[in-house]
Amino acid sequence: METILKIYQQLLSQRNNIILGNKGLIILALFISSNIHSQIPPPPCEANGNSGFGGAVGEGHFFFGGDGSNPILFGMSTSSNEMNDILVLYIDTGAPGHNEIGLTIDDNADNYRIAISNSNEYGNGNIISFPPGFEASYAVAIDVNFGGLWSIPNTGTVGAGELNFITSVNSTLISSTQGFYQFDFNWEDLGLTVADEFHFVGLYVSNTACNSDEGYGDGLIIDAECKDDITFTGYITLPGCSETLSDSGFLSNNLNAYYFKDQLVVQGINALATISVFDINGRRIYKNRHQIHESVPIQLELNKDELQFIVIESSNKKKVLKVIPK
Repeated sequence: METILKIYQQLLSQRNNIILGNKGLIILALFISSNIHSQIPPPPCEANGNSGFGGAVGEGHFFFGGDGSNPILFGMSTSSNEMNDILVLYIDTGAPGHNEIGLTIDDNADNYRIAISNSNEYGNGNIISFPPGFEASYAVAIDVNFGGLWSIPNTGTVGAGELNFITSVNSTLISSTQGFYQFDFNWEDLGLTVADEFHFVGLYVSNTACNSDEGYGDGLIIDAECKDDITFTGYITLPGCSETLSDSGFLSNNLNAYYFKDQLVVQGINALATISVFDINGRRIYKNRHQIHESVPIQLELNKDELQFIVIESSNKKKVLKVIPK
């Protein structure tokens, strides 16, 4: 967080790289020098919005870091919901893996392996199917007690203790009510370099392998019961937090927006959209759905003299504004 604050101070000191509106609104866009812009937190990666287990994952979001010489870093928000179960991220690095977590994967050696393998140890096991082309070869599992990275053998059956533990992910989650936590590990732990992409989906699950409807990636049905099979239809790609849909859906960025005198104007859509605002620490300070009408202002009062991120999302378009209202 100290690094982010230093960046903020740099931005304020480099006014020659920033366009000043005639009413004093600082607009932070592509005009920021590339070395500073690359360090600004990227748009948040939203979960699926479901709340079957209370919303700690489904109503949350995360910021991703890991460019340059830095390790892979996830900064997670629970949106102030209690984190009482296990978050599992299934990771596709391009290495051979599994397109489903099925009957041949059943590791019941501990709570994390039970969650990752969707073990039937407690009678809750089912089949988790990933989108076409997605092959899970690694998994992260995190709760308030521990967070780790495991590899998933790509051939044969996987029984007790046969998910291979790689490393701790240095999770800072120690309380179910803390609201924000982070974890990190090295690119080399996935067999990758900092120039590589990887894909993932996420699932919030109990230590008895009872699945919730909360997670990352399309396909989790609202109010699905814990024994229901799961079929993911989309996944998230990092770095960059771009969602890839299995039906080859196209996310257009042909959307313009600006913020002026406590009003947000959006151009390029006439549709229902979700508008979120995040502060420099990654905390969501506003979220609501608005019916967008071409160029009709939306009243949106933000904190003065603070760097904030306005995220506008409709069904097929997304725009992020970085602003410091004066």
